[in-house]
Amino acid sequence: MKRYLVAAVSMLSLVAPTHARITRIVIEHRDSPAYQGQSFGEAGRYERLSGHAFGELDPRDPLNAVITDLELAPRNARGMVEYSATFLIAKPIDLAKASGVLLYEVANRGNSALVRAANSAAMMADYFKRGHVVFTSGWQGDLEPREGLETIAVPVAKNPDGASLTGRVLAEFSDMPGHTTTLPIIIGRLPGPHPATLDTSQATLMRRVSEAGALIPIRTTDWAFADCSNTPFPGTPDAGKICVKGGFDPAWQYELVYRAKDPLVLGIGFAATRDLAAYFKSGDAEVLARKMPFAIAWGNSQSGNFLRTFVHLGFNQDEAGGIV
Repeated sequence: MKRYLVAAVSMLSLVAPTHARITRIVIEHRDSPAYQGQSFGEAGRYERLSGHAFGELDPRDPLNAVITDLELAPRNARGMVEYSATFLIAKPIDLAKASGVLLYEVANRGNSALVRAANSAAMMADYFKRGHVVFTSGWQGDLEPREGLETIAVPVAKNPDGASLTGRVLAEFSDMPGHTTTLPIIIGRLPGPHPATLDTSQATLMRRVSEAGALIPIRTTDWAFADCSNTPFPGTPDAGKICVKGGFDPAWQYELVYRAKDPLVLGIGFAATRDLAAYFKSGDAEVLARKMPFAIAWGNSQSGNFLRTFVHLGFNQDEAGGIV
């Protein structure tokens, strides 16, 4: 178990100013001093605080209008859409020694160098010696919550009458081992949304020899939303898997198009990152009661793409009109 999880803990619930749309901060773990009491240059010793940030979004705000299906998410009594995200922040114990730079590390599929560096500050030492405040948070709503991952809980979009919202989804399968009978429905390395129905006549499974090859449909009676690993075809019904009569041929690529239901409002992750960064930067947060004049971020691979999209969609502008 990571040190910051087993250190002395104080449970603290903080009410945030509503202008940042962060309504509450709950500190669940505190490690102070962190990193075995190591001192970092003139910044001195650091502490680590982690927990959950609770926020809400106004679906009528033009800054949030780009979020797909936000207007179809459930709302609280104030007409707002709620979410909660994990976060971890590392800062000088003496905030007077902080540099004024807030450095945001974008978690990559929930993984964070700041989280991994619980017992060793080697990866962060250069930032700490400069007195930077470093934090990370959850933004990817399709990750299952798990210790050591930064995650966010976002609502499911529904039709105005409460019925499930549906839409067509594409999943691709290739390079499977020989004699594979069953494959999980994976989209972007994560479980795909469940089908609205297990009726294969409402979906299409096709195969081709290469990306440039023609797609050849597989008869609806020759595959199933099911698990055939222990039971012969058509197997045991399973909304998260498909199996093919006779098994998958690794020489082929397979493409599944099906109608999925109950989409998560995943775009909330961008707004949550914006609002949490603006809140910590403002100096209004009790856990970071000093205004940070500068906010920067880093990411690579998927998290680098997140930052490019974050800026492209305008989420680096907060509700007050400032730049996060």
